[in-house]
Amino acid sequence: MPPRTAVQKKGGKRRYVRVVDGVPTEHINVTGCTRYWGEMNWAVPYGAKTVSEKFRAGKESGILDALYDADPESAVQWLKKAPYEDRDAAGAKGTKVHQAFEEYLKAGTVPEIDDLDVAKMVDDLVDMCGVYGIEWERSEQTVFNSEVGYAGTMDGIITIQFPGETERRRCVADIKTSRSANKAEYALQLAALKYGATIVHDDGSEEPMPETDEIGVILWVRPEQDPQILPAVLDDTTFQHFKFCVAMAYAEKVADDRVLFLPPLGDPTDDTKLLTEREVSSNE
Repeated sequence: MPPRTAVQKKGGKRRYVRVVDGVPTEHINVTGCTRYWGEMNWAVPYGAKTVSEKFRAGKESGILDALYDADPESAVQWLKKAPYEDRDAAGAKGTKVHQAFEEYLKAGTVPEIDDLDVAKMVDDLVDMCGVYGIEWERSEQTVFNSEVGYAGTMDGIITIQFPGETERRRCVADIKTSRSANKAEYALQLAALKYGATIVHDDGSEEPMPETDEIGVILWVRPEQDPQILPAVLDDTTFQHFKFCVAMAYAEKVADDRVLFLPPLGDPTDDTKLLTEREVSSNE
């Protein structure tokens, strides 16, 4: 049975499966598991910001007042959707940027793009490649590390000469379109890819992950800001931090399958049933 690359499943999330010792084995998603690293440091402020922005827009347009007059609870629910709507919209733009830039790498010309924000970000990526003499050796490949138990999609491997240096570096590269480019989990994601063991192609063939520098590169583009290239430290310490996230992800999966709580204690005077004889509850 040939190895499998990432396949799409419901919700657009990638599911990574590879045959290990003859058994199709699902691997933890690199991007998903790094949520265990400082997620709440930005999630709560982000939620508050998007709700407040939607509140102001709703008041100015009159939509919020109309909803509240009709049903106060519907107004609350309308506001609560703000973080998810903003996340999904930003994710959709990010996907379009990746797809358009991948087309550029294959064809050598930038495709037609209707979305002005996406067009600006793709143009910035192309310009950065020219300014810094970036050459793309690989792009959009699936990387597995079956020993640790994770997999992810690599934006690419580039060569780049940093200002002030005389030698070019071969670096794992990641394109980011989020509001912030220097989240710690981004460095962890790059480290995971750098220390991946195997690249699995769409046809099921495999090859070893090439050696890359201990400095990775984030190519950061935003519609309203100037683009930046951020070097990221991908040493063994960063990789050990990532492996902590993998361990947490696997621990959560195991915990979901275990019974962690027994039924509430009954009347102290009722000794008709031993604890071991009572029906065990689920973790819901």
